[in-house]
Amino acid sequence: MSTLRELAGAYLEAAAALKLAIQDQEKSLDALPGGQRRAAERDLALLRQMLRETREVGDLVRHYYDPAYWRDERYIC
Repeated sequence: MSTLRELAGAYLEAAAALKLAIQDQEKSLDALPGGQRRAAERDLALLRQMLRETREVGDLVRHYYDPAYWRDERYIC
């Protein structure tokens, strides 16, 4: 079983991979025709949301036992 710090690292690695995928999608966006471009833009929006959520979960897991994060009520479920 992994520790929370190890899980945090996995989430942050996944976030880095998502960021690279977003950059690749953005580069190829201009070459696409109208319908495919709109579909690619929707996919990009989903990837950006996934990136944001992955970073948030990674940050939460990394600092789960850090009282300062809870005291400041930064993370409230």
